[in-house]
Amino acid sequence: MRKKAKTIITALFLILVLVLLLITLNGRGRNDVASAPAEPVMNNEPAGLAEHAELPETEAVTGRQNGERFEEVIILEGMEETVRYEHVRNDTIGFEMDYDYEHFNRHSESDRECFVSCYDDPDNPENYLEVRYNPHDADTIAASISEALSNNYDISKNDSFMLDRAGRCIRIDASAEKGGMRMPDLLQMVYVIPASDGCRVATAHYSIEGAEGFGRRFHYFMDTFSVIASQGEKRLTDEQAVSAIRQYCCINNPDLGGIVSAEEYPAYWDISSSSENEIVVVFRSYTGSLNRYYIDPVSGGTYVTELVPGIIDEEQRTDESLNVWDYLF
Repeated sequence: MRKKAKTIITALFLILVLVLLLITLNGRGRNDVASAPAEPVMNNEPAGLAEHAELPETEAVTGRQNGERFEEVIILEGMEETVRYEHVRNDTIGFEMDYDYEHFNRHSESDRECFVSCYDDPDNPENYLEVRYNPHDADTIAASISEALSNNYDISKNDSFMLDRAGRCIRIDASAEKGGMRMPDLLQMVYVIPASDGCRVATAHYSIEGAEGFGRRFHYFMDTFSVIASQGEKRLTDEQAVSAIRQYCCINNPDLGGIVSAEEYPAYWDISSSSENEIVVVFRSYTGSLNRYYIDPVSGGTYVTELVPGIIDEEQRTDESLNVWDYLF
């Protein structure tokens, strides 16, 4: 009996092993079927088209009117923040953008839009974004701006920086003091956005203390920036002419800005005369010489004369010439 019982137990054990083996093999087969790659989904559209096929023209993306307000959530200093935006459309300069109207005040002028921190003195702000039109191509203007900023900063230039709506632009980062000994007190980030009628130049100014806060907010502003067709003939204002000539002089003489700021020697730029067809800017150098810049307010073409009391007593035209639009930033 014992032998018979032992035989039965052995048979049951073998049956159990066989059942387990069959279950294992069956499960492995199912897994093979489940992991088999599915049939590929055929897409007859050209590469890249499917992703952007529904993306309309820039103006249709927003569909917002100048002054329209709305809310969006952004990430600032690692935290979500609900921001109240106002839409800007400037047909003269030729751009659209959204800005945070709770933290910035909009200042519109004939030749620029300026968005100034509500905590700053509007007449002498530290934290602000300025947008201007320039009729020259983006590469030319970016080169001029880089040259000017290089007098005081170690700049970093990215020729293929991407903005969400405007696409490729040239970004110039002026956040390191020349020589690299310390961080500058005031930083600049310049975006030169190409357009069919020239370019748009947006310059973010902010203090080192506000780099994380204001710098990030300006970044979000610029991702909403888009170029639209500008309207009307572009003409230089007297203020633009003086500003551009000052930039030009300081680029050609990097020490000039410091000399003028120190006020050790008399030096100034001013309007000598202004008419529909010509603006004349006079520069009185610390050396005593007088240079006059005769500017075409539409083309920006400029020629220069010189007068040095006691040496050149009559105004004489020099070989120097420039285009004022190249130095307006």
